Amino acid sequence: MTVQPRYALRVAVATVAIACAGLPVRAYASSPHGARRAAVAGCEIRDTVLIHGERSSHDIALTFDACPTHLVPGFASEIVEALVKAEIPATFFVSGKWAESHPDDLRRLAAVPFFAIALHGYRHHHLNGASPANILGEIEDGRRAIEAVGVRPQALFRPPFGDRPPGLAALAHRAGVTPVLWDVAPGDPSPKETAADIERDVLHQARGGSIIILHVNGRGVGTAAAVPKLVAGLRERGFHFVTVSDLVRQCEADSAIAGQARNAP
Repeated sequence: MTVQPRYALRVAVATVAIACAGLPVRAYASSPHGARRAAVAGCEIRDTVLIHGERSSHDIALTFDACPTHLVPGFASEIVEALVKAEIPATFFVSGKWAESHPDDLRRLAAVPFFAIALHGYRHHHLNGASPANILGEIEDGRRAIEAVGVRPQALFRPPFGDRPPGLAALAHRAGVTPVLWDVAPGDPSPKETAADIERDVLHQARGGSIIILHVNGRGVGTAAAVPKLVAGLRERGFHFVTVSDLVRQCEADSAIAGQARNAP
C-alpha cells in the first residue's frame, strides 16, 4: 500500500483515508463519482454519511478508532488520561473484536461521563463488495459484542476503512445507525507520522464542525504524544469539544429549521 504525498495547503475537501489497516492512503475528492452530497446549513452529508458538522459553529469532535490489532499497545491509556485530565469529550468507535479482547478497557472508557462509545464493525472487514447480509452483520455483531461487555453503544457506525458501499445508507437505516466518517485525518497509523506531524496536520485542517479521526491502540503510532498539544492548540483557536452525537443533533436541528423556512408562506 502506498502512502500518498502530503496534501496541498488549503484543500477544502473531505478525507477518505484508509484508517485502520496498513499505512493510510489520503485520497481527496471535492465530489466523488456517484456520490450525492447534501449541505445542511453547513453540515456535509454524502449518501446519508456524516462527514462533518456545522461549519459556522466552533464545535469540533475528537474521535478514536479501536480496531482489532496485534500491534502494541492494544490500548493507549495515556490518550485517555490526557483527555480525562483536560475534560475533553471524545467519541470512541469500537470494533467488536477489540471489545472482546479489551473488556476492562472498554468499560473504563464507558465510565467516563463525557466519552461516547460507538460502533466500528465486528471483524473490521471491508464493506465494499460485501453482501448486504455481511454489511449488516458487521454492524449488528459489533453491537452485540459491545453490549456483551455491559456497554450500550450510541447509534453511530463508522464503516471499517471508511468504506461506503452503495447499499450502506439503506442498511444503516435498517440497523438504526447513522454512518459517520471524518474530514480531518492526520494519518496516525503511519510510522512516518510523528507526534509533531499529527499535531500540525490537525491544527491545519480543523474547521468548525470537523470530525477528527485518530486511533487509541497500536495503530495510533504517535497519537498519545500528540493529543495533549493538539488539544491545547485547538482550544487556543477557540474550538469547543463535543461528541459526534452532538454534531448529529445540530445537523438534524438545522435541517428541521431549513425545512421550516422552505415551507414558510
